[in-house]
Amino acid sequence: MAYLDITSKTASIMLNTDGTDNPDQLVGVAAAELFEWAWLIGELACWLEDADEHTRADFDRFFGGYRTADKTAWFAAHIAERIAALLDGDRGQP
Repeated sequence: MAYLDITSKTASIMLNTDGTDNPDQLVGVAAAELFEWAWLIGELACWLEDADEHTRADFDRFFGGYRTADKTAWFAAHIAERIAALLDGDRGQP
């Protein structure tokens, strides 16, 4: 990936993809932000798990049968658990 020559420091941080070819590259994320991600993903999982028939129909129409609402809710719940476990020092293993 190429480095974008952008004069704005904020835009440069957000848009540069330097190093994205290495999936093992470490990146810094504030623990509070990581916790917010886990919370948001967990809330989404709960909402999706209890979604009414209209929401499920919208979901199915949007994803075209690629993934069901229940499978996505299950997957999102596991992601939230793993992120939260990182903050507990469990190395992401629920």
